[in-house]
Amino acid sequence: MLNETELIRRLIEGEESASRELVLCFGDRLLRAAYGITGDLQTAEEVVQDTFLKTCRGLSSFKGNSSLETWMFRIMINTARNRMRSSWIKRVTIIDHVQASSVPAPEGYNPEHELLQRERRQEVIQCLRELPLKYREVMVLYYLEDLSVEKISQVLGHPSGTVKSQLSRGRDRMKQLLEIREVY
Repeated sequence: MLNETELIRRLIEGEESASRELVLCFGDRLLRAAYGITGDLQTAEEVVQDTFLKTCRGLSSFKGNSSLETWMFRIMINTARNRMRSSWIKRVTIIDHVQASSVPAPEGYNPEHELLQRERRQEVIQCLRELPLKYREVMVLYYLEDLSVEKISQVLGHPSGTVKSQLSRGRDRMKQLLEIREVY
């Protein structure tokens, strides 16, 4: 189990193995969430790299009012928001990077079924990308990162009622987008 206090101390002292441990502990989750928010793998990787740099540089100001994970997610969200606001990202063509489905193929592999499943996943991801950023953030953190409403509230710095409202509105909007596309 991760001892945050010890890891923070080692990071502040510049211990290289602590940096590797930080990346191993949080890298995949941050990347998955950043990708869900930005919709572009390269941008998400840059956001996560910036997140780690900002985390290491700002550790001396970390007050410990939340967990290190929550603090890092907040840094990642802010970094992703700033990146999404830049004019550069608006010119980038979004590249789909859909992971293979975790649902096993039915008995007697059916390529048509596989293709339909892949198309459905791409439609769902495209609908997620079309959500306003405030809804996309809570949907990604709740459904992809499995964070609780309380944890999302800490990450985003919003009251839990606001997070619940955004989650509900995000679900409603997502349902509308999926119905328009006749995905479900």
